[in-house]
Amino acid sequence: MSLRWPAGIATHGPFLYGPWFDGLFLFGTVGIALVLGALAMISPAMFVAVVLVDIWLFASPHVIATYTRIGFDKAHIKKHWFLIFGLPPIVLVLVTMVALAYELGGLFTLYFIAQTYHVTRQSFGISRAYRRADPQASGPDRLSESLIYLFPLWGLLHRCATAPEFFYGFPIYLPTVDAALADATGIVAVLAAAWWAYRQIRLALAGRLNVRHSLFVVSHLLVISVAYLWVADITSGWLVVNIWHNLQYLQFVWLQNVRRDAQGPIDAKDFQRLVKPLKNAGKYLAVCLVLGAVMYQALSVAGQQLVWLGLPTVFILHFTVNFHHYLVDGVIWKRRKSAA
Repeated sequence: MSLRWPAGIATHGPFLYGPWFDGLFLFGTVGIALVLGALAMISPAMFVAVVLVDIWLFASPHVIATYTRIGFDKAHIKKHWFLIFGLPPIVLVLVTMVALAYELGGLFTLYFIAQTYHVTRQSFGISRAYRRADPQASGPDRLSESLIYLFPLWGLLHRCATAPEFFYGFPIYLPTVDAALADATGIVAVLAAAWWAYRQIRLALAGRLNVRHSLFVVSHLLVISVAYLWVADITSGWLVVNIWHNLQYLQFVWLQNVRRDAQGPIDAKDFQRLVKPLKNAGKYLAVCLVLGAVMYQALSVAGQQLVWLGLPTVFILHFTVNFHHYLVDGVIWKRRKSAA
């Protein structure tokens, strides 16, 4: 997703919100994803436990977080009526067509590729947010943005070249890619990363380094490398990047909601202005957790009741919600404040 700060919102220094938020955002999400990913690889039982934690605490709530951006009051529901009511049936029909044509393998293949792009777009948007938060920045950082796309492309081509047959125990039909192409992409990515690191060192020596922007880019490269290149199993690798993505999304949407509701610019040094958002964080998380659990359970029950259709209805419904979430993100994060 490509994120744009609404007009009239001021930032102070290279923080998105403040030291505690950015510390959790940059280090906490990566640490949790790597630790849980490592635990999942200990045994099949631990893997199932981590997947359940991801689904109930991170994945389903992160989908609900999207709808706090477009359906939190009547005015927004009216403005986004097509995204809320018109788009889901269209996505449902398209997902059903994929299931009819390619069965579960087609759905999981589409999901894996779409998720890779979705995560990449989120990182692209967050990197730009950190860039805009820096008063010394002048325009976008094309080299950093290229890296954000290059490493997931390398990772996806690497997965295609290794030709995994199963993803979460279900067939997956990734396109056939020559290993030489994946390796060549990797060489380009590594050279670009080396040049980027050299440039960051020069900026640091000149006292002009945007530390948090650089840390975010490093975290993106680290998680993508672990998830797509270092972990041999496609499912375990996916779990790492999925946890990281979900946690970041929950935090960033909360921040955007705070900025949307603020009566004027937010100054991270103004303690009184921070009290209300911090209190609202609990309410936001509670809403996402409860509604996420209800949504997940409702989709599962509805899918089980429709198995008589002879289709993998449980997966069709869950993938419909996921793909709808991707499409909504592609719209709402590009809009200016006047259209949000």
